[in-house]
Amino acid sequence: MISDFRVSRVHAKLVAEDGGYLVLDGGSRHGTFLNGRRCERAAVKNHDEITLGVPGIKLTFLEGEQAGSATRIFNRIVTESDNSDLEKLRLFLEAARSLGSGAVVADVLRNMLDYALRLTGAERGFIYLKHEGGAAALSCGLDRHGNQLDDDAYVSRSVVEEAMASAAEFIAADATQQSALAGRESIMLNELKTVIAIPLHTRHAAIQPAAATPKGVLYLDSRAVATNLTGVSHDVLRALAGECAALLESARLLEAERAAQQYRQELEIAAAIQRSLIPEAQVQCDYARVNGRCLPCKEVGGDFFDVHFSSDAVTVIVADVSGKGVSAALLASVIHGMFYAQLSSGADLVETVASVNRFLCSRVAGRKYATLLVAQLGRSGGLRIVNCGHVPAIVADQGAATQARESDLPVGLLPEATFHVIEHPFPVGARLCLVTDGITESVDPGDTEFGLQPVEQCLTATDPIEAILAANQAFCHEREAQDDRTLLVLERTG
Repeated sequence: MISDFRVSRVHAKLVAEDGGYLVLDGGSRHGTFLNGRRCERAAVKNHDEITLGVPGIKLTFLEGEQAGSATRIFNRIVTESDNSDLEKLRLFLEAARSLGSGAVVADVLRNMLDYALRLTGAERGFIYLKHEGGAAALSCGLDRHGNQLDDDAYVSRSVVEEAMASAAEFIAADATQQSALAGRESIMLNELKTVIAIPLHTRHAAIQPAAATPKGVLYLDSRAVATNLTGVSHDVLRALAGECAALLESARLLEAERAAQQYRQELEIAAAIQRSLIPEAQVQCDYARVNGRCLPCKEVGGDFFDVHFSSDAVTVIVADVSGKGVSAALLASVIHGMFYAQLSSGADLVETVASVNRFLCSRVAGRKYATLLVAQLGRSGGLRIVNCGHVPAIVADQGAATQARESDLPVGLLPEATFHVIEHPFPVGARLCLVTDGITESVDPGDTEFGLQPVEQCLTATDPIEAILAANQAFCHEREAQDDRTLLVLERTG
């Protein structure tokens, strides 16, 4: 995979066929070129150049060689290319960037230092990267013989820090002859003659240098005057620093993309677990039928519903935890589990709700709360409701609908809150509808709320759940939901 935002994941691909290789364009906007000629499908030979539509994205096909070695690519370009120094550098860095892994970044930084030392004739080279707080931290160091340097005790730290802070560059073939450098204690004590410090800027930052913040500093020095520094274009050194910054930015973006991908995968797993905790859309027993639907507006949500059957009653719950996303989903799972445990142990509705309230108050202390509505239909037909700050339940029977508007406090606000049961007649054929405010408070383009009246009108439909959702979508003009939506219908069948 090429970790450059200018190239799509399906721009082109290499395929093996009949003992050879083909490059296939994926219908890209800017096209795929083989050795400078645009192609849709073409055979590829060793050392062919593939250009992916936009300037600078060029690959060299190497058959039978280890394309994963940045050192191999570097040596090949330096020894075999007859281009200018700047072109050699660009080709190397484009190839190295295309490899796109953290290990390659370290390898490339090392090789860039080696290349810079060859260009300038300096004795030592270091790359400092900006860490948290703005401090410059050593990332890589080499001497002119290619030996790794881990000790930067004799580096002119004042030059590095000034280059980092001011975005100013220092290029001096003889530091003793430059007043800005000659008086610096570190340069005098270390007897430094050649000092080069260039901020690591991307190409885009060069357009507005005053507003740009360097990502680091390329530092080179020597105790001898660099005799060939005058023969090296300063533009090459600036290009070296700029391409180094671009490489580091690409690596950072790739790391961020991988972290985001991992987060998305974890959310998908969490969403699958949450869906598995919700009962099937339709469940029934010999005297009741329950239909429900839970639609989170994000991957996971703070709404849930559940159905619990015992020998003499069916109990339903709809809950809505404050907020949305992961934090709401975590608390929803806790409440869900507590209700299941309490009801399975035979606790009555009021004690179950009070237990949940005490737990939330002792752990989240008002930072999070939940509105919920629990209803229990006995085999004999009695309907009992406990409403904790939730949208009123609707009871529909023979075309007439009534709202059970009595309510107590949401759970999780006050540990001393009390709760009570609402008794309601519920004959055979009657329907009880519970919804969350993601349904009732959804708005049309004029910011008018959906409300409960359309819900009441849909309760006579053959499939009231689908009817309510369809009416809600039409009301909102098919706009994306801004809150979790949950609804449940309990019908007495016998």
